[in-house]
Amino acid sequence: MLPKSRIFSVLLLGLGVALVAAGIAAPAFLDFSPRLPLELKNTTWTLKDDSADSQLVNKDGTSPYSGPMTYQINAGIQEPSDEDTATLRIGETRLRGDGQGLDDLSQAQVWTYPIDRLSGEAEAEASLSHTLASPEDQVAIDGYWLKFPADAEKTNYPVFDPTLRKAVDAVFEEETEIDGRTVYRYHQEIEPTNVAQLYAADGNTTSFPKEDGGQEPGYLMHSGSRDFYVDQATGLVVGMDMDIDDYYADREGVGRERAFVFNGATSEESRAALIAEAKSFPRNHVAELARWAALGIGIVLTFIGVIGALGIWDRKNKHVRRRGKKNKAKVNSENAS
Repeated sequence: MLPKSRIFSVLLLGLGVALVAAGIAAPAFLDFSPRLPLELKNTTWTLKDDSADSQLVNKDGTSPYSGPMTYQINAGIQEPSDEDTATLRIGETRLRGDGQGLDDLSQAQVWTYPIDRLSGEAEAEASLSHTLASPEDQVAIDGYWLKFPADAEKTNYPVFDPTLRKAVDAVFEEETEIDGRTVYRYHQEIEPTNVAQLYAADGNTTSFPKEDGGQEPGYLMHSGSRDFYVDQATGLVVGMDMDIDDYYADREGVGRERAFVFNGATSEESRAALIAEAKSFPRNHVAELARWAALGIGIVLTFIGVIGALGIWDRKNKHVRRRGKKNKAKVNSENAS
């Protein structure tokens, strides 16, 4: 029969191995990823172009504009929202110059839809408000937009394009570091696409004068590219480069008139604020501490259990006892003399 010390060591070994296994497997069963906060503070993406082209809507219809423009996206959370889902409200605006007033407004639309707070995936259609006194459109949001999955990977992600109203793949390009944060850059390339063939909306068609005095239809073509800078840990888009070339073309696809031509990047102020926002994402620190504690304690117990099960402690104790007996015998012999 095994000594009690070895039985105890085997029990310690089993407990240690169980704790190590639990610590290793914990991420598969517990949520360690940061969720999108329900109180967003700094989520505005501001991009500027000193020589953009656009169409301005006025009481007489539309008129072309060339000059400085600001493209801005602002995101916020509203009710209903809970532990897993957040209702996202995204305001998208194009403004002349620095965009300081309503008179500078070229286009504005608001998207409202629920997303998964971890993955960033839409959980229902979006309500799109784009024209005053007009009913809202219901638009399916496929892919991601301003929030990629937490713990983003070096892969391709479908990213929503608000002009096409559908997703286009964004391809992983590089890993970089911004203000101490690991950031992945994904590139999205948009081939010239006839928007009027995707859905009906104001601005998707126009008319061109013909040489004989008549009119011929024109169609909005959307093309360009975007680069998304994504905080790897949280999935939050912390920067964006945008090069858009939208134009009206005839039936043959030949461009006749510029609609929206814009080349800009997120301002340093916006990027710094978004990085700070990513740093504030809550993580389950209690779960993480419990996991590392389980690993640490498990390794120590496993080490002690292995030593005890191999009888190393017993051998040392026997050696000590033998030495003690010899010393005692020696002392007794000297006393007898």
